[in-house]
Amino acid sequence: MKRLDKSAALANAWRIADILGFEVFSSDGDRLGVLREVINTAGNDIWIVQYDGKEILIPALKSVVRQVDMAAKKIVVSLPDGFEELFGGSKNKAEDVEYDGYLIYED
Repeated sequence: MKRLDKSAALANAWRIADILGFEVFSSDGDRLGVLREVINTAGNDIWIVQYDGKEILIPALKSVVRQVDMAAKKIVVSLPDGFEELFGGSKNKAEDVEYDGYLIYED
């Protein structure tokens, strides 16, 4: 039986309360939003990421969550195939402009 190196495991450990409010990015660098809430389920946790009043549900699986950077308050996820089509793609559109509290989108 292999023993787990406790110090190595603790170096990569974090609590849910510690990561709430972190910005979430796709592995392609697109900003998805901010981690606002975590739903505990029997199989795995579900992260609720909020952007512009909309919620994106992301499964908190080792295959999805690639990096949690505590210093930068940043999370990088590798989204499953078809995920962006379901949720409208990236949220880092350079052409989006805010004017007097309203977002202006170019065609």
